[in-house]
Amino acid sequence: MKKVAIVGFGFMGRTHYGSWKKLKGAKVVAICDSNLAQLRNKVKGNHDTADDSTDFTGIAIYEDFAKMLAECPCDIVDVTLPTPLHPVMVKAALAAGKDVLSEKPMAVDTKTCDAMLACSRKAKGKLMIAQCLRFSEMHAYVKNLIDSGRCGKVISADFTRVSMTPGWGAQGGKSWFLDEAKSGGVALDLHIHDADLVNWWFGRPDAVSSRAHRRADGVMDHIATSYIYPDKVVSAVGNWGAVQPFVFEASFRVMFEKAVVVCDTRRSPTFMVYPEKGKPFTPRFRSDDPYLNEIKAFLAWTTGRTPKCPFPASEARDSVALVDAEKKSANTGKVVRT
Repeated sequence: MKKVAIVGFGFMGRTHYGSWKKLKGAKVVAICDSNLAQLRNKVKGNHDTADDSTDFTGIAIYEDFAKMLAECPCDIVDVTLPTPLHPVMVKAALAAGKDVLSEKPMAVDTKTCDAMLACSRKAKGKLMIAQCLRFSEMHAYVKNLIDSGRCGKVISADFTRVSMTPGWGAQGGKSWFLDEAKSGGVALDLHIHDADLVNWWFGRPDAVSSRAHRRADGVMDHIATSYIYPDKVVSAVGNWGAVQPFVFEASFRVMFEKAVVVCDTRRSPTFMVYPEKGKPFTPRFRSDDPYLNEIKAFLAWTTGRTPKCPFPASEARDSVALVDAEKKSANTGKVVRT
């Protein structure tokens, strides 16, 4: 039985907590958060995945991370804190010999990711970044279509991800998400989901060409990128400017030579395959809860049931590097090689 400590108990911490509770081979033994009021309050995010439990009987509660590492006999540290805190917490947990699961994005820039990777190579513990769409059966299905060639070559792919302006995580009236130095802004926190899918599905593009919109206060709220490949047309849009009633949308369309695959969270069914021959259909998936799937996969790796890391931290680093290139392109108006 693996003993788990969750560090950070806001929206994503509570989402991970609900997933850990569903697994037989692990038990949450500690929660650490400098704001213990979060253990009593419901939290907000752009989708409904958080566990709203308030009974933590048998779980040690800490306000101080260093004290938790020193006292708590945990095997796994699950870091679900704001992005700028990932590096120091991950390094400390690895140095203490713990296996570490850390929320995406890995860090605010590529240089910091490289330092985290260097630390993980020296550590006894294992490191994985929780890039949840890698563990969605729906997205894995598309990856298999691409790699197998069953539907021919990919002609084009486009992605859209739109959210209301983040109001959660607010302290002193302004959410930390809107401070680009802390969150990486819309490009790194929201749009990285699609940048990572681009890397995973198609490999690193030769270059990127991006444009962005900034609000009057300087906050980037929209980024649009063309990923330059020699044999396909790929683009993605990320937006944080939706008004409150809209809430959220994630969609993509992949055009194959012999099929079209469409996903849209605002439609039912969400996912459809339109083959050249035969009727359109929605594949059956066993479980498309990516948060549960990623934690289950991480547990299998750390217990030795899976020999290889299901999502190497080096690939999480590469997706941060891709977003860094996009931000540079958007800020300079130039095509940037990756």
